[in-house]
Amino acid sequence: MLIDTTAPLAQAVTEAIRTGNAAALSDLLTAHPGLATARVGNMRTTRTLLHIATDWPGHLPDGPRTVGALVAAGADVNARFTGAHRETPLHWAASCDDVPVLDALLDLGADIEADGGVIGDGTPLADAVAFGQ
Repeated sequence: MLIDTTAPLAQAVTEAIRTGNAAALSDLLTAHPGLATARVGNMRTTRTLLHIATDWPGHLPDGPRTVGALVAAGADVNARFTGAHRETPLHWAASCDDVPVLDALLDLGADIEADGGVIGDGTPLADAVAFGQ
């Protein structure tokens, strides 16, 4: 499922994730089967809900809980950003130095050696170093 960033559903789920509103996120995931695996964006660039949860500046309220809820609902911890780079949510969390979310992603099976980073197509660690984390 591709959801345009301006669609009300994209706005609602983004708000729930960014504010750490677990109840609203749970309600949306229940009301919209397949939402956990949806991609938000347009025909050129898309990201997953886990990318939204790990996006800059990171350190969102209840980030690890949000990540856990999304994965429990079917989100892929190793999903790739579609666009100029192929970063996973772990890349994004690493570039923000969001250690609790990094730990949650790793505990849920994220690939610490995934390539696709913004710097030299590298791993999440390469992204962290490149962004001074």
